[in-house]
Amino acid sequence: MSIIESTAPKARVRSISNGRWQRIVGEDARLFRQMRERYGADLAGAASASFYTDEEFIYIPTTFVERDGEDYQETRIILAVSDRVVITVEPGQACAPLDLAVARMERDGREDDNPFEIAASILQAISDATDGLVSGLNNSTEKMMVQTNSILRSLETKKARDFGVSDVTSTQQELADMEELLSRCMEGQLALAEAARHIRAKLHERPTPVRTDLGRLIDDIEAIEQHIEFVHDRVRLLQQTNNLALNVKQNQIIKVFSVVTAVFLPVMLLSTYYSMNFEFMPILSWQYAEPAIILLSFVFAMLPLIYVRRRGWLR
Repeated sequence: MSIIESTAPKARVRSISNGRWQRIVGEDARLFRQMRERYGADLAGAASASFYTDEEFIYIPTTFVERDGEDYQETRIILAVSDRVVITVEPGQACAPLDLAVARMERDGREDDNPFEIAASILQAISDATDGLVSGLNNSTEKMMVQTNSILRSLETKKARDFGVSDVTSTQQELADMEELLSRCMEGQLALAEAARHIRAKLHERPTPVRTDLGRLIDDIEAIEQHIEFVHDRVRLLQQTNNLALNVKQNQIIKVFSVVTAVFLPVMLLSTYYSMNFEFMPILSWQYAEPAIILLSFVFAMLPLIYVRRRGWLR
C-alpha cells in the first residue's frame, strides 16, 4: 500500500451542464488565459494559493486521496465558483470523484443546476468517494484483526505454529501505511468541510437561490471524519496489539535463555572449582569422587529448575 504522484497528460477542457461547469484536466497556461479572458477567473494565482476570493470568484483548492489500482494517489484540484460558472482544474488524468459527480447530475437530470449547486455536488462526490475508500480500509483492518488474534493465541498454545518477527513487522508496515493514508483522508475531509463553509458564506452575501442544503453537506462531511477517526483508532489498536505480541514473544525467548543459564550455572561453578590446579585436593583420590560430583551437579541443576517451575515462571 503506497501513495503515488499523479502524472499530467496534455491539458483539455470539457464543458458540462450547459457550459456552467468548465472542467479542465491538466494544468495549461493557455487554457488558464482563456478562462481569464472569458470568465475573469485567476486560475494561475489559485494554483499556488489557498482559499481566497476576488470580486466575482471564490477559489477553493482541495486535496483528496483516490485509489489507483493497488496503490493510492493524492490529488489536488482547484474549484473556482462564481454566479455564472464553476471551473475545476485537475492536474493529471480525470479524477474519479468528479466523474461520479457528472454521472449523478446526468442521472438526475440536473443540467439546469447553478454553479453553486454544481460545486456542492462536486464536494459531495469527493466526500462519498473518500467514504468508500475508508470503508475498504476498514475491511482490511478486519482481516488484520483475525491475523493478530491468531498471533495472540499462538502465545498460549504449544500446538499452534509459532510466529516470528517477520510475521509482525510486515503487518506493522502495512498498518503504518494505512495510518498515513487515513491521516491524508482526514486532511482532505477537513479541506472539504472548509470549502463547503466558504461556499455557504459566499451564498449569504448573494441572493442566489440553491436547492442544495449546504448545512447537510457539511454534516455529511463531518460524519465521514468520524468514520475516519474510528478506523484510525482501530489501526492504532492493532499497532499496539502487534507490538504487545512482539514484546511478549521476545520476553519468552529471553525467559528460556534465562532458565537455561540458571540450570547450568551451578554445574559451571563446580566444574570451575574442580578444574583449579591445587597442590592438594583430597577428593581427587576418593574412589567415589566422580559419581558424587555427577550426582551433586544433577542436584544443583535441578534445584533452580524446580524453583522456577514452582514460581510459575515457565508458563
